[in-house]
Amino acid sequence: MPVEKFKTFEKASKSLWVKNPDSKYYETLMDLFEFWGKLNTTKVKKGLMKFTSFDEFMQYKNFEVDDKKYNSR
Repeated sequence: MPVEKFKTFEKASKSLWVKNPDSKYYETLMDLFEFWGKLNTTKVKKGLMKFTSFDEFMQYKNFEVDDKKYNSR
């Protein structure tokens, strides 16, 4: 991959655009998203959480509240 120099940020940004993506491009993109997903250690729970106050939300955010209270389906 050759090294390119750009005079403006706009020209550098436009050089990253892929105008005619092929199947190899999408495979590489899929592999990158899979890799980034493995690096992410945060677990996001599905659904909505309902809190009665902002303080209750902050306690939940800081893991000070019992998790079972909010997942009693």
